[in-house]
Amino acid sequence: MKTLSTIPTVPGAVPVLGHGRALGQDPMAFLGSLAAYPDLVQIRLGPHPVVIICNPELTDEMLRDTKSFDKGGPLVDMVAPLVGEGLATCPMAKHKPARKLLQPIFSREVASVHADRFPGAINKVVDGWRDGQVMDMPVEARRITIQVAVDTLFAGVFDEDTVDQMADDLTAWQVGVAQRMSRPPVLDLLPTPTNIRFRAATKRVRRTVDEAIVRHKASGNDQLGVLSSLLSPEGEEIPWFDSTTLIDHAMTFLIAPTATISSVLCWLWHELSRREDLQNRLNDEVDAVLGEKIPTAADIPKLELTKRLVAESLRMYPSLYFAPLRTVVKDIQLGGYDLPVGTVVAYSPYIVHRRPELYADPSRFDPDRWADTSLPLPSRNAFIPFGHGVRQCIAGEFSFNEMVLAVATVASKWRLESVAGTPLQTRSSVNLTPRGLRLKPVRRVPIRAGAEVAGAARGGRRRPTRSRKWLI
Repeated sequence: MKTLSTIPTVPGAVPVLGHGRALGQDPMAFLGSLAAYPDLVQIRLGPHPVVIICNPELTDEMLRDTKSFDKGGPLVDMVAPLVGEGLATCPMAKHKPARKLLQPIFSREVASVHADRFPGAINKVVDGWRDGQVMDMPVEARRITIQVAVDTLFAGVFDEDTVDQMADDLTAWQVGVAQRMSRPPVLDLLPTPTNIRFRAATKRVRRTVDEAIVRHKASGNDQLGVLSSLLSPEGEEIPWFDSTTLIDHAMTFLIAPTATISSVLCWLWHELSRREDLQNRLNDEVDAVLGEKIPTAADIPKLELTKRLVAESLRMYPSLYFAPLRTVVKDIQLGGYDLPVGTVVAYSPYIVHRRPELYADPSRFDPDRWADTSLPLPSRNAFIPFGHGVRQCIAGEFSFNEMVLAVATVASKWRLESVAGTPLQTRSSVNLTPRGLRLKPVRRVPIRAGAEVAGAARGGRRRPTRSRKWLI
């Protein structure tokens, strides 16, 4: 009989931290080493034993079995102060009615409506970039993705200064999480500058969302979006939808796409900055498809290389790269092992996406490996950047389209050049971010006479880049 105690354990755990130090200091190297294990392996995150599923078929089996596995585990506990029991973290009993309520926002019928708004939101940030200025790309990417969420899912309820503050707050939160994943929990209680920023950022962004909900209620705005769905008569019929839960769900749709999409975009831009050949091909495609016009949803099928770049970035650098997000709620066998109630289970798209039996030369960034497929891909076992099963990310298509149009919008105006010494070695956090990534935009198309005046006439303004010495 194979029991929990017979699952292979990764060597190298240290007192108090377990494998948290190795994961925290170099998550890609640590997870890459687990590819040698065929099915299940055990690690310890601080005091928590965690079973990691390395096998793609077993990962799929776990993700589909919502009767035996429910949301829970160290990562859920870690993000709870920010997103509470939002759609991504709530237990299964609360998930189905909430997802049904919010699903129309992400239906195929409204996908093109969202996509047509993406470039306008992206340009609110990108138009503030300066030729040759070294930029903090993770912060800029978060500004872009929060702006997109605000303009599409939240009916423009936040102004641009608030968007920029939320980008800074999310960065401070992620820096705090990165530290918490690789040190003893007692240090989280100390009044260090990082801890103070972490707590202040968490409180401020939740307060900002709470105030937005109050404003939305008073406005009577019924434009299809997250707040109108949550505050609908159908939402009022859900008994646990109190004021805190409303903030939890709204926070999820503001923060989750921001953190996940921004991290993948940063890796994609990092790869382009290192590969002149790919950047030249991307520029050629964007010029041929768009000319001088702003991209729309109708252009997405024609942006073939751009889609392949996004798919390859999702494969190599999945944002939710390591997910200790499930707890066994009913005794179950998985891969021939008995897993008792209470076992914390993790899966890793990073491990799955880099398995050599699934992808040739899996450590090579090669967008052309997707040339003969219909994107976004899917082999359900081999490609899981958005999870799978009934808890699969509700905004998967939304996110893919946003990344395609963000890459095309930026490429239509800028080339991105690498800056020596970046990115720094990635550290573990909720999302896989190229830590300390600095890039330099070089303008491809000169500003046309009167373009800035026209932008101002449309109500826009040039927002400067945000430079911060963040270590994430």
